[in-house]
Amino acid sequence: MSMALAYREPHRLSAGLLALTVHLVFFTLLYFGVRWQSQPSESYSVEMWDNLPNTEVVPKQEPAPAPPQPAKVEPAPPARVVPPVLPPVKADIEIRDKKSKKAEMKTKAAAKARQEAELKALEAYTQKQRQIDKARQAEQARIRAEVSAATQVLIESYQDKIRNKIRRKMKMVSDVPDTAEAIFKVTLLPDGMLMDDPVLVKSSGYPAYDDAAERAILSAEPLPVPTDVALQKMFRELKLSIRP
Repeated sequence: MSMALAYREPHRLSAGLLALTVHLVFFTLLYFGVRWQSQPSESYSVEMWDNLPNTEVVPKQEPAPAPPQPAKVEPAPPARVVPPVLPPVKADIEIRDKKSKKAEMKTKAAAKARQEAELKALEAYTQKQRQIDKARQAEQARIRAEVSAATQVLIESYQDKIRNKIRRKMKMVSDVPDTAEAIFKVTLLPDGMLMDDPVLVKSSGYPAYDDAAERAILSAEPLPVPTDVALQKMFRELKLSIRP
C-alpha cells in the first residue's frame, strides 16, 4: 500500500497545476467576454500529459456561461393617424349633375313649348293673312269687274255717239244693201280731232259707199271722246265700223 501511495503523489501536483491553469483561463475568458460584450467564446479543452497513466481522468471543462444580453427594446407602434372625414364629393357631384340635368330638361321643355306656341301663332297669323288676301283679291276683282263693266258701258256709249255723228254726216248711196260694212282705222287726239286721214281696213265692196264713209268721218270731227284721261287712251286708236 505504501508503494502505491508513493507512486501517485508526484501526479497530484501536476493535476493541481492543471486545474489551476484551467480556472485561470476560464476566468480570463469570462472577464474579457463580459467586457467586450461579445458572443460566448468557444470552450477550450486543455490537456497536459506528463506520462500519466491512462487511468487518470481529466476533469471535464464546463462551457462558460453566456454573457447577459441587453434587453431588446421593442419600438413603439406608430401612432394611428385618423384620416379626416371628407365630404362625399361624388355624391355632391351626382346631386349637382341631376339638378343640372333637370334644369336643362326644364329649359328645353320651356323652349319647345315656346317654339310650338310661336309656330301656332304664326300659322294662325298666316291663315288669317291668307283669308284677308283672298278677301282683298275678291274685292279687287269685284271692283275691277264693276269698273270694267262701267268702263265698257261708257266706251260703248261714246262709240255710239261717234257712229251716230258720222252717220248724220254721211250722204246716202244708192244700190247699197243694208249688210254693207266699211271698217276704218282712225287715230284721235285728246280733243277728238283726227291726227291722220282715216285708213280703210275692210272695204264694203262698194267703192262709192267707202268714199262716202270716209268723207263722213272727216266731216264729223271733232269726234266725241270722253274727258277722262284714262279713257282717252282707249280712244287714241279706233276701228270704226260704218254701216248704212
